Amino acid sequence: MTVAVDTTYDRFANDPAYVAANQGYVDGLPLSRVTRILDLCGGTGAVGQLLLAAAPEASLYQIDLDPVQIGLAAQNYAQLGYAVRKLDTPDPSYAPAPRGVTLQVGSATDLPFPGGTFDCVNIANAIHLIGAKEELVGAISRVLRPGGLFSFSSGFYAGCWPPLTQQVYYEWTKDAMTWIARRSAEQVAAGGTAIKRQRIKSQLSSVAFQNRWLTPDEWRTLLGNHGLDVQQLIERPVLFDQNSLAAIGSYSGLAEAQLGGYPEGIASRALAATAATALESVGVPSVQHNWLEACAVKRGS
Repeated sequence: MTVAVDTTYDRFANDPAYVAANQGYVDGLPLSRVTRILDLCGGTGAVGQLLLAAAPEASLYQIDLDPVQIGLAAQNYAQLGYAVRKLDTPDPSYAPAPRGVTLQVGSATDLPFPGGTFDCVNIANAIHLIGAKEELVGAISRVLRPGGLFSFSSGFYAGCWPPLTQQVYYEWTKDAMTWIARRSAEQVAAGGTAIKRQRIKSQLSSVAFQNRWLTPDEWRTLLGNHGLDVQQLIERPVLFDQNSLAAIGSYSGLAEAQLGGYPEGIASRALAATAATALESVGVPSVQHNWLEACAVKRGS
């Protein structure tokens, strides 16, 4: 089985289960009167496009660390007919063009905008990756106008994995390592070299798994401490079948986090190739991965 290594998250962003979860999330947000959206960690623009569709008078400013993601987002927004502007540094004097999209390479924690610049700040499927959550939420609250909306979704919080899901993910990692061992033995038998796991420190493993995942109540308290009153905090069950798992498995970021030390291409192919067997070993056609969705309003008039 040959699987292309996806360094952009693009394949999983187009997975039907992922798309449906994002659409359900955006559908629950009161966006009809929003005009200035700040989309943090916006990636290829998958969720930003949904935000703009739900906010017919809005313009969007997206920030993402990865210039490759920003490049893909520029293509995606342009294909939808939006006027796109790309930046390498923040624009503190941001003045949005009607229905325009500004894309900037940068960190979600670096927000040098005047207070009250935006009336909506969103961060979809990424807030769990940021360790300095107090600083992040404080910065978001500052750049929101009074009455403005902060929304986020996350598949990684305390309670996101039911016990059966944890079992499937355990089997998936184990099966992937077995797949790599078998491939290594085949290479050696054919006169090649063994596949070795290097003792390196993964850049993503600590971010993905060592940042403490907050409970829904802890999120409610954190937001409240920064002047953000939670209007909605729900847990959405999302079912991932073998195609969904194979799509996320082909993403190099997951391969680094879950199988750090193995060559990126081999680890990605191993995870994609063993998604079905992991489900079969537990005897289920899909796994439930709960997503936390929050919607809060900044205090003030």
